[in-house]
Amino acid sequence: MMESNKAVRPFHADGYINLMNKWGTSQDTSEAYHFYREQATPDIQLTNLYEGNGLFARIIDTPAEEALKHGFDLGLNSPDVESFGKKSLDMLDWEEKAATALKWARLYGGSLIVMLIDDGRGLEEPLNWKNIRSIDELCVFERPIVWPDYNSLYSADFGTGRGRRETKFMQPQYYDVSSIRGSFRVHESRCLVFKNGSLPEGVSNENYRYWGLPEYTRIRRALQDTIIAHSNGPKLLDRSVQPIYKMKNLASLMSSEFGENQALKRLQLIDMARSMMNTVAIDSEGEEYDFKTFSFSGVVDIIDSTCNMLSALTNIPQTILFGRSPAGENSTGESDMENWYSFVERIQRLSVKPNLHSLLDVLFAAGIASGKVEEEPEYELKFNPLWSLSDDEQSAAEKTKADTAYVKAQTAHMYVEMQALDPSEVRSALAKSEDFEVEEILDDIPEDELFSELPGVDTEAFESEQQIPPGDEQEPSNAPPEANQDASDSRFGVGVLVIRDGKILTGLRRAEGTFCGPGGHIEDGESPEQAAIRETQEEFGITPKELIHLGELEGVEGLYCPSTVFLCTDYEGRAQADGEEMQTARFMEPEQVFSLIKAGVAFQPFAESIQLLLSQCLTSEIPLDTIKVGTFSIDGGPGSGNFGHKGIPGQVGGSAPGGETHESERSKRQAPKSTAEQKVEIRGKLVGIKTQGHGVVKDVSNHACDRMIERGLDSDKIISTLKTAPTVYPGNKPNTICYQKENIRVVFGTESKNIISVIDLTEGE
Repeated sequence: MMESNKAVRPFHADGYINLMNKWGTSQDTSEAYHFYREQATPDIQLTNLYEGNGLFARIIDTPAEEALKHGFDLGLNSPDVESFGKKSLDMLDWEEKAATALKWARLYGGSLIVMLIDDGRGLEEPLNWKNIRSIDELCVFERPIVWPDYNSLYSADFGTGRGRRETKFMQPQYYDVSSIRGSFRVHESRCLVFKNGSLPEGVSNENYRYWGLPEYTRIRRALQDTIIAHSNGPKLLDRSVQPIYKMKNLASLMSSEFGENQALKRLQLIDMARSMMNTVAIDSEGEEYDFKTFSFSGVVDIIDSTCNMLSALTNIPQTILFGRSPAGENSTGESDMENWYSFVERIQRLSVKPNLHSLLDVLFAAGIASGKVEEEPEYELKFNPLWSLSDDEQSAAEKTKADTAYVKAQTAHMYVEMQALDPSEVRSALAKSEDFEVEEILDDIPEDELFSELPGVDTEAFESEQQIPPGDEQEPSNAPPEANQDASDSRFGVGVLVIRDGKILTGLRRAEGTFCGPGGHIEDGESPEQAAIRETQEEFGITPKELIHLGELEGVEGLYCPSTVFLCTDYEGRAQADGEEMQTARFMEPEQVFSLIKAGVAFQPFAESIQLLLSQCLTSEIPLDTIKVGTFSIDGGPGSGNFGHKGIPGQVGGSAPGGETHESERSKRQAPKSTAEQKVEIRGKLVGIKTQGHGVVKDVSNHACDRMIERGLDSDKIISTLKTAPTVYPGNKPNTICYQKENIRVVFGTESKNIISVIDLTEGE
């Protein structure tokens, strides 16, 4: 402050200065700390430490072994494919090789696994994914004998064509390995790289720049302090008790010529008597023998502090590293274990997972080449939990999962009510849940409950699902669908599409759980019209006032018979299911019917009848305003097509007088085909085809249809493969056979007589 009447302001320096302790001065020792880099530890010293220091070896090994010993799950729906992957990894000793690679990465900063793959190329050439035949061995090499070729860095992100990969930009293309077993050069596509973290480009030791830092570099001093503290502890015990011997005139005796020898002889005599008789014999006058005990109360704290520091730097809790419980009041070690699991999960995520992905891709490619895997699966790699839940924790977790499932079910119901999604889309989306399989839960819910609350469903025009009297339940049959309809096994049938206010009448068939409209066999002495009226009355309780002939379905041998299809837009009565053949009568919007067909839960003749109706509507033979068929043309909705039926002469899809077909008129009016239409067309062409030696095709799975549609595979190719395949061999699953011709492979069920899958072997090239 400036004093009054003074022209000069006094100088004041903020800060504390203690001249006695030198604090705040240039001689302050607390300000003399500077960090100086220590010299890099030679690789041979790291090896000697790992060989001779048990504590250091434990620090290196424990996290690597913990990251791999709990296993993993691929999340595959096919147990056979998952079993193939895990057995192949066991044959390659993946767990042992990966654990070794992680250990060397922690010890030296990095390591490399070279995959010996049979693809027709050498180690120095890029991996040929199209020609992978097998993988024979995994070889582990530590960083000191591996040199990345920095002159071959990728100048752009050149991928390998695989789905899961890291960027290759500025990564070396080659590694040079100099082992006692030989030296060689290997391309990066054949390598699995393990790094102990990452370092900046300006790292002091260029040997670590690409890899990572050896674990010892960071824990050197903490490890040294811990070892010294523990090793010096036993030595202190020898000095904890100090004997004291008092002798009269000892100083005068020691000054004489033989005094030193006399004093030593006296001490030896006392020690001998003490060791032999546990008794000390001394002179009653002039001698005294005593013991002094020293306290080491602070030593334990020092040892604990060194253990804490080492545990903190290694991320390994003392319970695991030293086999001791945490010290301190109210110490449970839960937070330590949580940090430990997070540390191990980080190793799994950053080092193990990407390398395991690459190895599995190679294994599945080899499995496809050997015929043990039909196609490359879509899998999601998840490591099993590192800990097990107690009974109380398990109960709490199950309750949480149940609550989550309930919320998801409510959300799905809300979206369906809003018509933001239809039930088939909700099924598909919720089935991908990571917590539980919603698909299994929804399978127990009848389809009608999913549709019952939709705004487009007319629930006031008819009664809900009919109750079935006890004892009248019918067991589901595994026979072909039409075999359950009538015992007379007539060769011809009928189908009726009942439409009111633009909505289509559907019911749930009790026999096999598919959706359809009225229909059945023609009995002896009946005309098709009479059979159509009777079936409509029996199954849905209504009587058609008029029937419009739509066309004919050719039928499929062994599945359903040739049928005549009628349209009904006027009827008497109230639509309700009979409870025996049909359940849950509903009038559905066309879009909802398309969803059923797309989901594969519609009776095939019913699906074909819908296509037949569309073909007639698009010719304007049936007025659009009568059935509001304009809603059929929504985005993704079906167009027109024949799909196996004969049609009406002179109309689209049928034959004109003289046997000519109006293809030009059809091409003008035909809309793009939907997935459901394409599936019906595929089944129409493939069902009934006779295979070479394994029977007639009875059905084509939805999976096989989807494959053909996605890959643009023509049905004629599939037919040619089934009939004339030069290569036929057993499938990966029981009761299956594989037909292979050129790039097409067809998986056929020898008992079910179904086409299970269709594979394009050129996929991924």
